[in-house]
Amino acid sequence: MKRYERTRILVEGDARIGRAMADDALAQMGEEAVSVVEGPRECLVMVQVRETARGSRFYLGEALATTCRVRAAGFAGMGLVLGSQPDRARDLAVIDAAFGGACDEAWQKRWDAHLAQEAARLAAAKAAEAARVRATRVDFSTMKVES
Repeated sequence: MKRYERTRILVEGDARIGRAMADDALAQMGEEAVSVVEGPRECLVMVQVRETARGSRFYLGEALATTCRVRAAGFAGMGLVLGSQPDRARDLAVIDAAFGGACDEAWQKRWDAHLAQEAARLAAAKAAEAARVRATRVDFSTMKVES
C-alpha cells in the first residue's frame, strides 16, 4: 500500500485504528526509542482548491491543523491532521516513522491488512452517501413549464 493511501485512510478512518497502530508500534520499538522532536501544536494551513472552469488554483482560506514530529529508531515521522487533535497527530507521527522503517516488515504487512479493511469500509460509506445524494437529484429538463 502506498504512503499516501495509508495516510488518507488513517486521517479519514476510525481514530481507534490509528491509536492501536501507534500503541503496537511503540510496543515493538520500545517507548524509549521514540523521541518527540516537535510536540503536537496547532497551526493554520492554507487551503488550496482548483477552480473548475479554467483549472487554475487559488487559496480558499485558512484551516486549523495540528502537527507533530517524532524520531523513532533513527527514522523521522510527521503527523498532520485538521482540527485540534493532538493525540491523533502524535499517533500519525509514530505510525509514519514505523512505516518509514522503524518497525519491521512483518509489522507493516500486518497493519496494511487492517488498513485495507478500513479502506473498504470507507469506500462502502462513500458509495452509500453518493446513493443518498443521487436519490435527491432533480432533472429539470423533464419538468413541464406552466403558462
